[in-house]
Amino acid sequence: MTMLDQMQRAGSICRTVWGTLTFRQALAVSVLFVQTASAQEVPDASVNFFDQAWRLNASASHLYMQSVKQNKLFETHEFVALEGTIGKNGKARINIDLGSLETGVDVRDVRMRFLFFETFKFPKAEITATLDRTALQDLLKATRLKYPLKFKLSLHGIEKELEALVVVTRVINNAVSVATIKPIIITASDFGLTAGIARLAEAARGIKIAPAASISFDLVFEGSNINPDLEAVASALAKRREQQETAGITVDACRTRFDVISKTRAIYFAVASARLDAKSTPLLSSVARIMKRCTSVRAEIAGHTDSDGGDKYNLLLSKNERKRLQVIFSKTESRKID
Repeated sequence: MTMLDQMQRAGSICRTVWGTLTFRQALAVSVLFVQTASAQEVPDASVNFFDQAWRLNASASHLYMQSVKQNKLFETHEFVALEGTIGKNGKARINIDLGSLETGVDVRDVRMRFLFFETFKFPKAEITATLDRTALQDLLKATRLKYPLKFKLSLHGIEKELEALVVVTRVINNAVSVATIKPIIITASDFGLTAGIARLAEAARGIKIAPAASISFDLVFEGSNINPDLEAVASALAKRREQQETAGITVDACRTRFDVISKTRAIYFAVASARLDAKSTPLLSSVARIMKRCTSVRAEIAGHTDSDGGDKYNLLLSKNERKRLQVIFSKTESRKID
């Protein structure tokens, strides 16, 4: 039973006895109940607190990114789909679904996903670390300690070693919180994201965007030996996320996505040919998934060439490019693609 559950149950007891006890008496009953329940949560020093696997409680965990525009406009983004584990050997892993980024503004979310993170090619980021269990043993006696966390961040196809001072808090006997003490600075150039910054700036009419962002998090892990329901909770969250990502969207939302996708420049044809390069597959797959959600939108595909070659040949080439894309999308759609 979590502390929140204990408080809610205590409150229920207070309401039950309200008619027969004074407020002070009822409050004393609730405090005594919480203290008794909490006493059962104190770790037994004879039992290794860390001798169990741990799983991230995604519904209680948060990971934020803050970016800066025009040297004065701060924007906060949250990644709402997280998954993570810590093994008995101290090996920790956290997966971040970059497509789950939310800012509260749809067009901003779509631009961050497609133009900056290029989620059609790099859908996830991953944090891995090996925890020093000896250094964390003090959690058996204290509820809170500082810990120098050394970890690897894999983002946009690049892996870097980083370090951050975090505070680890024993919430209850079977749950710990790991939170940043100060933001972690991530530089765009370190992860090949400089071009993404330029695409974002162009889409936002040349607005200046800082080439770095800060990351902060508060992650809650629970012992899977004690709370076997965590896997079911994680499965339910993943199912809800999938439903959100496949549900129908409005015409305006469809228009936003196709407008942003057109700025990715990630559809490639072979030189002087209508043959698609394999590098185009990730983006085309994303386009196909979006088209399935835009059931009330009529899709039209057009082909364009550069100015190399004669007009007659380029016209034929653009028509062939259009036909090739029509064939690809018609295989994924039950409706006609113009």
